[in-house]
Amino acid sequence: MDQQSEFSVIFYEKEDGSMPARDFILGLDEKLKAKTLRNINLLAKVGPALRKPESSPLDDGIFEIRTKVVTNLTRVLYFFYVSKKGCINQWFY
Repeated sequence: MDQQSEFSVIFYEKEDGSMPARDFILGLDEKLKAKTLRNINLLAKVGPALRKPESSPLDDGIFEIRTKVVTNLTRVLYFFYVSKKGCINQWFY
């Protein structure tokens, strides 16, 4: 993440040490991956103030980052916990 980030954004880590959401994002095609990572960096800078078109609140404190490149769309779900920490924990195509 960017050194000037005000919020800490982490990926959910399973007991075996794997981070499925991170692995999913890193496996995207280059343009979609770059745009998704840009949106995550924006999240680290502004936290819950990030809104459409990059992010939308869903329900019960869950938010989504929607990233679209041409016809490819991916959704990454996240939540905030313990002050200024956000956790990326789910993804969809």
